[in-house]
Amino acid sequence: MDEGQARTWRTGSGARFAERWRSVNRKILMDVGVLLTGLAGGIASGMFGIGGGTIVVPILGLLLGFAQHRAQGTSLVALIPPTGLMAVLAYGKAGYVDWRTGLLLIPGVFLGGIAGARIARRIPSVSMRKTFAVLMFLLGVYQVYSSLRG
Repeated sequence: MDEGQARTWRTGSGARFAERWRSVNRKILMDVGVLLTGLAGGIASGMFGIGGGTIVVPILGLLLGFAQHRAQGTSLVALIPPTGLMAVLAYGKAGYVDWRTGLLLIPGVFLGGIAGARIARRIPSVSMRKTFAVLMFLLGVYQVYSSLRG
């Protein structure tokens, strides 16, 4: 290829192709990251009854660059219907579900979820991330304290 052809390739269709290729690679990496995040959240949800707030939201926000509100909303979509249903069936089959208490929690969780989403819309993303970090820290401190007490 002569210099003129090389210049045309670098500035023309070749450059556009290279940029599209980089864009596709970024999308593939993002998709793989999201799938692995879902796997981690699902495992944590099944093992500990957690996942969305403690695993998926931090990974989406800190590692995959999601805004705090978007990370939280996306986590809810992914974890509540499919994972929650399958996990509760597995725990129920093993006899680890207090069905009465669980059913009584539903109205509060439902109304609280709506209220929480409305409140969250009014809070800037940076403040949400700080509040979330403080909550995770306090929960961690509590877990360490309660495990040491026996």
